[in-house]
Amino acid sequence: MSKLSKNFSGEEKTVAKNYGALTILQALNYLLPFLIIPFLERQLGLEKFGLIMLAQYLMAFCIAAADFGFSTTATREISLIREKKGDYSTVYFKVFWARIILLFLVFLLLCLFVFSIERFRIEWPIYLLSYGIVIGQTILGDWFFQGIERMQLLTIINAFAKILFTILLFVFISSPSDYMYVPIFNSIGFLVAGIIMFTLSLKYVTWQWPNFKDSKEFYRESFQIFISDVSSQLTFAANGLVLGLFAGDSVVGIFGAFDRLMIAAKKMYLPFYQAMYPYMSRKSKSEKIKMMNKLIPAVASVGFIGLLGIVFLGKWVVDLLFKDPEIYLNANLLQWMGLIALFTGLNLLFTNLYAPSRKLFKQRMNVMIAGTVFNLILAFSIVPSLGLEGTVITAITTELLMLLVSVFYYYKDLNQLQKI
Repeated sequence: MSKLSKNFSGEEKTVAKNYGALTILQALNYLLPFLIIPFLERQLGLEKFGLIMLAQYLMAFCIAAADFGFSTTATREISLIREKKGDYSTVYFKVFWARIILLFLVFLLLCLFVFSIERFRIEWPIYLLSYGIVIGQTILGDWFFQGIERMQLLTIINAFAKILFTILLFVFISSPSDYMYVPIFNSIGFLVAGIIMFTLSLKYVTWQWPNFKDSKEFYRESFQIFISDVSSQLTFAANGLVLGLFAGDSVVGIFGAFDRLMIAAKKMYLPFYQAMYPYMSRKSKSEKIKMMNKLIPAVASVGFIGLLGIVFLGKWVVDLLFKDPEIYLNANLLQWMGLIALFTGLNLLFTNLYAPSRKLFKQRMNVMIAGTVFNLILAFSIVPSLGLEGTVITAITTELLMLLVSVFYYYKDLNQLQKI
């Protein structure tokens, strides 16, 4: 191992360490859903389990709205400051105070949404108690630790929070009547992690009160990422929300079971992209292209292997994990969803790594908006009649469309670079 480490430069060693830390964190993201999701389905029943999934879809959208794209733009800025050995404080608190304001605004919008629609108003405590997830994620500062390339610390705290949440579930959830505890425990896990990481981040910065002077360009770039991320999360959340409007909590529970397994598969790419992003951001245009030439076939191969795994093992996994026979009867839909594992890896390669490192924020935004508009139109067109099958078709075709738009923008940028 020591001989191998000598072959890497200082930057590459940092990338490797961050990748290792993020891989450990994502390993928990893979393993814990295989414990938590089947456990909740068995203890709560399909209907209450579907309600919990519906709340989590809504919180994913709230997290993106409160983030405002800072997880991408601020990470890049912090990475560049780190290279110059500058002071992080101004950028850090520019983001922190903007996010605090957004937290209040998003909460007001959530209340307006929940209490305006009877379908959600009936179970309003579930949605408001789940908002602790958004608060915890907002103050977590994962973007900051990614920018200064100290992901090991973030991994430890996140792992602690996820394990705490899991323990609380297994100790206190035993029947459908306990469903209200799930968002409480989930919020506790996120809040504990957020408070600890916020406290630790103060070691690297000097406190500043709100000051948004000379921030117009920074917020403009973040707004483009914000539109992209909100579009992305709306695409993710819309599938479950639209299905819930037309088909009820039980059907959402079936889709949620499959979707959580797919999210675990999709997240296998994120540790590498997150570790590589600060590194790639500092590279020249030609070096970025060389890196992409190596990454594209590698990511495609991993995605194809993931697709084969889901196709051949999907039904066995569903039968092993879930109790309700309705979930197994629809296991063939999970096999079709394996295509998402292939499409998403290549799509994220552009939207989460190449485009942000090249500051192609508008192009990234266009990919997300195209996916969102297509997703919503198709979902409202076919889900009322096709139900669960319509939602799966919508999810797969949306990922394919986003991949095609990403390919278009990537080769357009490549051609422009070659003309220079």
